[in-house]
Amino acid sequence: MGINTGTPVRRVVTGHNDLKSVVQIDDQLNLIPGFASEAVTVWQHEKYPAELSNEDAAKGKTQIYSSGSLIRVVDFPPKAQGHNHRTLSLDYGIILDGELELVLEEGRTTIVRAGDIVVQQATIHQWNNNTDKPTRVVFVLLPSVAPEQNGKSLDDVGYPPEFKPTWRKDL
Repeated sequence: MGINTGTPVRRVVTGHNDLKSVVQIDDQLNLIPGFASEAVTVWQHEKYPAELSNEDAAKGKTQIYSSGSLIRVVDFPPKAQGHNHRTLSLDYGIILDGELELVLEEGRTTIVRAGDIVVQQATIHQWNNNTDKPTRVVFVLLPSVAPEQNGKSLDDVGYPPEFKPTWRKDL
């Protein structure tokens, strides 16, 4: 199984049993539709340093980002137009397959392609797939401090309130 868009995501999770390293989970995750894309959270945890788990740390949780870290695979279908949003997180976006247009608030657009990595620092942004081919991206999200501009603290914007983190002390 490759990294191509549209294929299930294979997840291999290691752990310990009787003080020896073992594979605890080896499964395939199917992506779920939403927000002009399909996505699946591969793993997440709520603390830093990371707590280790013998259970599926992503099962049953739907959050935009977590208080620890989160890794998600997102497939953007051809001609998908995203929406402006900001999470209070430091995001690493690794483009595995295809091409996306990154649109920032100031109006600048940047094309990113397979092999490119985007480091996004709690900015308002939008992802568009203007091509006739799907695009697959892996996102790793870490919580960040709220950015400040002109003495004003900026907030999360652009996604449903039920996904807004309740653990934020600075909001």
